[in-house]
Amino acid sequence: MSTRVPTFEDIGARIKALREERDMSQEQLAQGMDISRPVVTKIEGGKKAINSLELRQIADILGVTTDVLTKPVAEEDTLVGRFRATRTDEEELFRSIEKIEFIFKEILGQVKLWRQSNV
Repeated sequence: MSTRVPTFEDIGARIKALREERDMSQEQLAQGMDISRPVVTKIEGGKKAINSLELRQIADILGVTTDVLTKPVAEEDTLVGRFRATRTDEEELFRSIEKIEFIFKEILGQVKLWRQSNV
């Protein structure tokens, strides 16, 4: 299994997933860090680089270690990795494509919300 170093997008997605698992709002995480909610949005979206102190603070608030947030990404956990792993299984390939379609619909929904809020 090949791995790669996580990007800020990967780390942000992990932060968001852990925050949501704990029924914590972005506002609550922001207050715990003494930052604004839009900064949390940027962190979760991978649009803001975070330093080691911020990473430690987020990990403490979420009750995890920094290792959980920064662990290597298994290629199988990426879209490309999933695609490669399922090339021979047609049924799994269609499930992967459906997952990709769902992700794109989510992205389009976020873009629409962003456009509406910036009109």
